[in-house]
Amino acid sequence: MTRYLLLFLTGFAHALLILLYTDLTGGDALFYRRMGLMAAVPLFAFASWLTLFSMRLGALISVPSLLVLIYWNLRTVEHSLELNTAFDSVIATIHLVVGLLTLIALITSLRYVFRANLAWGRGTPTPGLVLKLILAAIPVTLGTAYLLYA
Repeated sequence: MTRYLLLFLTGFAHALLILLYTDLTGGDALFYRRMGLMAAVPLFAFASWLTLFSMRLGALISVPSLLVLIYWNLRTVEHSLELNTAFDSVIATIHLVVGLLTLIALITSLRYVFRANLAWGRGTPTPGLVLKLILAAIPVTLGTAYLLYA
């Protein structure tokens, strides 16, 4: 359950940051927007709910997205510090917090990918099947809505 929340919040926070940058600047490719969104949306829309049903498969799918998001964070901070804007410390602080969240999610996912005694079909045992289906519907609905209206 914690892996679901960690991956969902990490992907959703990155998607909100990227869309906020796009809205504030109006630029289409600012801060590698497409690269970041192509990593953030599958993270919260697909990998998060997949960890409820198969922890290892969800972690395996989340690793490439998390690596791209770490790179996106570093490039965004580097780009914002080059601009010498009035908000460069605020932007750097926001990306530090979101980057730490991404790093924690990456370490957790790598731990589950390389765990030898974890079966591929083993899901999260704590919530029941009905709650798992409800929790899975949230990111699937948000991801579908994004893909339809973006």
